[in-house]
Amino acid sequence: MPRLPVYSLRRRLLALLIGVVAVLWGLSAVVAFRTAHGEADELFDAQLEQVAETLLAIVATGDSPQVAEEMVEHQHDYPLPVAFQAWRRQESGEWSLLVRSSEMPEVPATRSPGFDEQEVDGVLWRFYAMDHGHSPYRVIVGQNHDARYRLAGEIALHLLAPILIGLPLIALAIWIVVGRALAPLDAVARAVGGLEPGCLQPVQVKGPLPAEIAPLVTSLDALVTRLAEALDNEKRFTADAAHELRTPLAALRIQAQVASRSDDEGGRRHALSQVLSGVERMTHLVEQLLTLARLDPDAALAGGMRADLVDVAGQVCSVLANHAIKRGQSLSLEAPDALEVAGNRWWLEVLLRNLVDNALRYTPDGGRVRVVVDQATHSLRVEDDGPGIVPDMQEQVLTRFARGQDQDAEGCGLGLSIVARIVRILGASLDFRPGLEREGGAGLAVTVRFPSPGAGPET
Repeated sequence: MPRLPVYSLRRRLLALLIGVVAVLWGLSAVVAFRTAHGEADELFDAQLEQVAETLLAIVATGDSPQVAEEMVEHQHDYPLPVAFQAWRRQESGEWSLLVRSSEMPEVPATRSPGFDEQEVDGVLWRFYAMDHGHSPYRVIVGQNHDARYRLAGEIALHLLAPILIGLPLIALAIWIVVGRALAPLDAVARAVGGLEPGCLQPVQVKGPLPAEIAPLVTSLDALVTRLAEALDNEKRFTADAAHELRTPLAALRIQAQVASRSDDEGGRRHALSQVLSGVERMTHLVEQLLTLARLDPDAALAGGMRADLVDVAGQVCSVLANHAIKRGQSLSLEAPDALEVAGNRWWLEVLLRNLVDNALRYTPDGGRVRVVVDQATHSLRVEDDGPGIVPDMQEQVLTRFARGQDQDAEGCGLGLSIVARIVRILGASLDFRPGLEREGGAGLAVTVRFPSPGAGPET
């Protein structure tokens, strides 16, 4: 089976979360930068307006141009210097220059009031022109556009500094939070790693489990329980097989030695007959043991399988009819046309075959065995007129290798144990009642009631 690729959930979560945060942080930074840049431009425009108003007020009062230049050059409210010039309209309509700062390029006084941008000598400037009402004065102030842009960028970056510094801190916080969030997974991994093959216990995790992990732990517990049951079944199978095969094998060995050493033809034939009979009993025992080993609760109702109980009963009765004929027994079947029950067909065959075979083995020669499929009660009943089972032994005969009061009957004591286990797997119920009446005995009726369609397993 090819090994699936393995990746780190922690690293994937960190990469996704930090990546998303970084993208959102970057978009926020871009928006913040553009917003800060726009606000810086508005601030510089406000500076131009304020300087223009101040300069216009000074020149309109008639103060000397030197006073105006000194007042403007010593304004330190804003970090970006402002170039300026002031004009006066003569009676002839021409403009005469009153004052101009050293940084101010030569621009005509006839420009329209308000803001505009103009390239002068290869340098882009932003100008603001302002008149003093109906007076003959006009001022024009300006700033180097490149300097404005550079200073606006510096202001925006200064505002973005906390955002840029905060990103690593957020990444660290995400790393810590993801680590704490995945701590239950680490705890589950340690708990599963601590399980011992010889002592499979439910996964023990300290503290409450997140809702997302609880189903995983529940599934692991169910798996561990099934593994423990499988190991127990294997141990029981090994122990049972070793225990039950030891005596028959010893008996076969003795009979084989007798046959090989006997000079009497009749004695040899008798010994060989005993060997064949022992082989048949051992074959039956091994088949029953293998049947027990194959029982798998998960396969019983896999995929919601259903089978026709009437068809199964007919097939089993036809197979075992020869056994009944050899002993002069009557084997009959009473059933409707069809009755579907939940379960794997093979399990139903094993169940019914063991019930009928058990009845034939314990019913005397010439006795009666009847199989009844009851549609009204959704049940299967196997009746016989044999010795029956006393109430005190009804629970005991459901265990492995338990025998009824007739210890001389053929069998290995596994039939009803297999039946009880299949009944439990199918969620059905099992009970014992008196069977067919006969002189000197009450017989036995074993009834298996299956869950009705749509109903849950019986308890």
